[in-house]
Amino acid sequence: MVTNEPKSNNVKKLRTSSISIQINKSTWEKHKPRQSRDFYVRDTKLGGYYIRIRPNGKKTYNCSSRLGGVGRKVFLTIGDCNLLTQDEARETAREYLRSLKQGVHPKLKIRTESAKNKTLEDLAEDYIAVNKKLAEGTIKDYRNRIKNCMPILWKRPVTEITTEDIVDWWAKSNGSRNNQIAFTYARKLMSQATAKRYIAENPFLDAKELIGDFPEYVRKTTHISKRDLWKFFEAFKKVGPSLSPSMRDLIVFLLVTGKRSEESRTLSWDNVNFRDGTITLEKTKSGKVDVIPMTDFMYVMLKYRESMSDEKRPALNKHPVYVFHNRLGTGCVKDVRKAMNKINAEANLGFNLTPHDFRRTFSTALAELEITNEDVAVLLNHAKRDVTEGYITRSLEYKQRNLEKLEKYFNDYGESTLNFICVNWYEGNSHIFEPAFVDESVRMKMNKEKEREHLLGKNEDKYDGYGHPEWEKPDQS
Repeated sequence: MVTNEPKSNNVKKLRTSSISIQINKSTWEKHKPRQSRDFYVRDTKLGGYYIRIRPNGKKTYNCSSRLGGVGRKVFLTIGDCNLLTQDEARETAREYLRSLKQGVHPKLKIRTESAKNKTLEDLAEDYIAVNKKLAEGTIKDYRNRIKNCMPILWKRPVTEITTEDIVDWWAKSNGSRNNQIAFTYARKLMSQATAKRYIAENPFLDAKELIGDFPEYVRKTTHISKRDLWKFFEAFKKVGPSLSPSMRDLIVFLLVTGKRSEESRTLSWDNVNFRDGTITLEKTKSGKVDVIPMTDFMYVMLKYRESMSDEKRPALNKHPVYVFHNRLGTGCVKDVRKAMNKINAEANLGFNLTPHDFRRTFSTALAELEITNEDVAVLLNHAKRDVTEGYITRSLEYKQRNLEKLEKYFNDYGESTLNFICVNWYEGNSHIFEPAFVDESVRMKMNKEKEREHLLGKNEDKYDGYGHPEWEKPDQS
């Protein structure tokens, strides 16, 4: 344990007295506590080694010296005189004093020895284990980003990583955004290592001073414009049959909800509530649980997926856990890139469309519909500090209304493709996006059972009497 001389002006410094003798095995027993003062028995053979006797009767072996021979003294407690022999205490004192003379803090040295095999990979796993609310995508990023961008440093013990190593790595890298993020992650993990006393200093801090400012990051703005929506939907209709139903439907889900791919592809049936008409994403990048109200279109799509059954073809069989499962039925959809490449080859949008472009397309379309920035932030589940909890609490009805507007926007500018998808892929009704259906005044007047027929069409019998929260099962009496 490290102790320092009292610094506080509010604490009266304890009077002390001392004698200097050669400490032996019975020295601590011979001397009694002094009233209101510490008493020190200093060793004449080993400078800096002493016994401290407190007024309360506690007696400890101690040592003190200046780190590297300069600055303030470092005071170290070796142990209780009742628990250590004099020989054990003297040997420890000799080791501690030798370390201080060399400029190495013994406490740090002990931690360093215990962490000599700790790597950046180990630090990343420690960080993930402590931060339980990290989204799956963030966890994956911490595990893979540093590994892929700085593989030489990834497996190296943190005690052996130097500023020169980092600067050399940066000079050989291309300074890309990926490398910048990897650097930032590694710097955070090494700060964790200094806090745990695995290392004395974070070499990434000095490296950043030498490297200087990173090139300014230009945030991507690519999205599907209003005039190009028809191109995308035409390509999607053409490519759709070659994709697995899960991949096809995941792309639809990303477009009409604006959610991140990593958050959506792991959606489980436990988080789809047909009675309440809600979809819940728990592990999100913002750290906030995201509750999405089902629009009529989403309801039909998810109900269709729930009713899928084909024993011979796993891709057409409902998965017990995941909404969007892979072709083998062994887990969730993993890689969206191949599907996106097929769409890009057909759409000719002038850029390579990525899943995150759907999110930008989603927010851009909402802006064109004159949805407020606050409503857009809620729909995107941004962690905005200026959006109050009260607003979020009452936003479900706003979410549904705005999502319905968005779907109609996509349908109008996308050559009625959502109508096509609803009828041909999900066996639903083509009138979901008719103005009369969206208009609240007309909707309220519609007979509940007629509305049910209107939406579900010929598949009404599949859905076991469950429906949208506004629907009621017909009274059979």
